[in-house]
Amino acid sequence: MKSAVLVMFLFFFLPSFPQDAKQPIVYVKHLEPPHYPALGRQAQIQGTVIVKLTIGADGVVLSTESLAQDGEKLAHLLLREETEKLVKKWTFGCVNCSPNVPFEKTIKFIYRLEGEGIPYDDSRVVMELPDEVTITASPRECDHCPPKKAIK
Repeated sequence: MKSAVLVMFLFFFLPSFPQDAKQPIVYVKHLEPPHYPALGRQAQIQGTVIVKLTIGADGVVLSTESLAQDGEKLAHLLLREETEKLVKKWTFGCVNCSPNVPFEKTIKFIYRLEGEGIPYDDSRVVMELPDEVTITASPRECDHCPPKKAIK
């Protein structure tokens, strides 16, 4: 009985697993460090930018396209433009990709503001490459707002 179940398992499920198909592995070869855009900090703009890259066989980014997250609108234009400008400076490699053929990769950039306003850039970056980059910073201190009242 056990052998009959094993034979049925092998007959139905094993053909669905590719034997020699190797999944492409995309990796970053060179990057410019990300930072929170100064104007974005000042205007207190936050959001998630999902950018789809078309990468040439030589690793150079050929084109970028910002995508909307499931059921949401596109991120703010400032964040999209800064992200696309940044990743165009990066280069990539791919293991198990077809030689001399462009490949695609989608990366999520999360821009988050936390804490009180400060006058300097304190961007903190967490890179979970090649899939996600989180950039956290404090908002920019308001230079035209009335001073905060001291709590006594």
